[in-house]
Amino acid sequence: MPRLLVDPQQPGAQQYTVPITAAITHLGRAEDNTVSLAIEGVSRHHAKILRRGDQVVVMDLNSLNGTYVNNQRIVERVLSDRDEIRLGGNCLLVYLADDPGQAPKPDSSSPSSLVQDLAKIRDEMDRVSSTLTMIGKQATSGQPQAQAVAQETAKQDVLTMSRAFRRLSALYQASKLLASDFDISKRLSAVLDTAMEVTGADRGFLMVREEATGALRVSVAREMGQDMRAGSPSMSIAGRAAMSGEPVLMTSDDQQYSGSESIIRQQIRSAMCVPLRIEDRLLGSIYVDTRSTTHTFNQEDLELFASVAAQAAFAIDNVRLYQRMVETEKKRANLGRFLSPSIVEEIMRKEGALELGGTKRVVTAFFCDIRGFTPIAERLPASTLVDMLNEHFTAMTQIIFSMQGTLDKYIGDEIMAVFGSPLNRDDDALRAVTAAVTMQIRNHEMNTKRQQAGLPPFELGIGVATGEVIAGLVGSPDRMEFTVVGDRVNTARRLCSLAEPGQVVVADTTYELIKDHVKARAIGTVLLKGKEEPVHAYEVEAIQ
Repeated sequence: MPRLLVDPQQPGAQQYTVPITAAITHLGRAEDNTVSLAIEGVSRHHAKILRRGDQVVVMDLNSLNGTYVNNQRIVERVLSDRDEIRLGGNCLLVYLADDPGQAPKPDSSSPSSLVQDLAKIRDEMDRVSSTLTMIGKQATSGQPQAQAVAQETAKQDVLTMSRAFRRLSALYQASKLLASDFDISKRLSAVLDTAMEVTGADRGFLMVREEATGALRVSVAREMGQDMRAGSPSMSIAGRAAMSGEPVLMTSDDQQYSGSESIIRQQIRSAMCVPLRIEDRLLGSIYVDTRSTTHTFNQEDLELFASVAAQAAFAIDNVRLYQRMVETEKKRANLGRFLSPSIVEEIMRKEGALELGGTKRVVTAFFCDIRGFTPIAERLPASTLVDMLNEHFTAMTQIIFSMQGTLDKYIGDEIMAVFGSPLNRDDDALRAVTAAVTMQIRNHEMNTKRQQAGLPPFELGIGVATGEVIAGLVGSPDRMEFTVVGDRVNTARRLCSLAEPGQVVVADTTYELIKDHVKARAIGTVLLKGKEEPVHAYEVEAIQ
């Protein structure tokens, strides 16, 4: 049976195992979750585990601090045995498959760089521990030669142990970047500061590849001064690592750089640069150098630097993922103000940001107005009136959305809706009129309850017209609204004004499209305000 090993990572907290038996296992801080995690950084409803046939999937629920699998922020991921799931920064879960010996899936066959580095450190410390035990026995043997060998060996192994602890400390600091600030500039600064601290560097800078253009730009620097012009050794080294994906180690003996005026002027003894890599994607590079005469960077330092950079790359990539998620949710929220959920999801599957502009298209425009609203407003307290309006708008909008219509706007007590934009269907006119008839029925039901509560009823007049309009986003880049503009919109509004309480009045252009599906009667030819040509109008009494 698959299960989760839960490690709260808090003082005094105990690990425990949760079997995954249900189709859905909810994770979060709220008590109604399957697994309730009262841990700082975990959202009320943070994530869920799904069983899909033979697969087990973890899905983030738009949590504030994110869900990570093997240190990579995810939206949804199929789990493999021993995958580490981190909720926020303080809650670690390990997924254990049915068979503890189950081989990992092909895309997870290689352990992460962090796991590899920790394994190396553990092996080094185990070897040194065994060696020190043997040295202790030799030192107490009483043989001078054995004691001398033991002392010399001990010095080397203590140095090895020291390096192992240094690498362990560096990896710990790098791992903390994953839970740091989601401001990209702050995280880049933290990445560079951590890299300089663990390597003992004097100077450094971080170069990032722009997602839109692919250009490499220096994002943050420390103590570099003017030594960052194009063609300088430091920029050359950083660019080489960022383009090739290969680390670079330069010492004072390196003939390629040691004679450079910049190297001599800055008294640089050694320098390193490693790529910021996520699998086959190169995000940029980190460069550091030192003027120290007592220590120059060696291959071991380069390996340590590369380990830190691997975690730093995850940290940067996670911020970018978070920013894309925020933009996606902003777009979804903006669309959700005036579109039905099904249309929002359809639009969200299409790439591209929302932009100002409009196109010609045939739509069915729809207006619904409360008759005699002003006298009602004068008789009721403001709070009661607002409550009644909110209840009315909620019920009517739900009907519009159920028919895949678009809410254009509320204008006082009036509702404007559109059918056929931004997505059109062959039966837009019929869906609009069906929504109108349904709204009259629903309003009659609500009036019964209003009168039982001692409140005045609402009487609705609805006008509908079909034709060509300009549809799109209008306004400014900071505040835009989806709307339609054109003669048919004006016609629908005039027909709404003409409608008696309880009536649905449609233009002849709409009637011709729906006449086989409705029960209707001709009102006659009407001359609408602001229009030169008369309009043939019909009252729709029912949907057949």
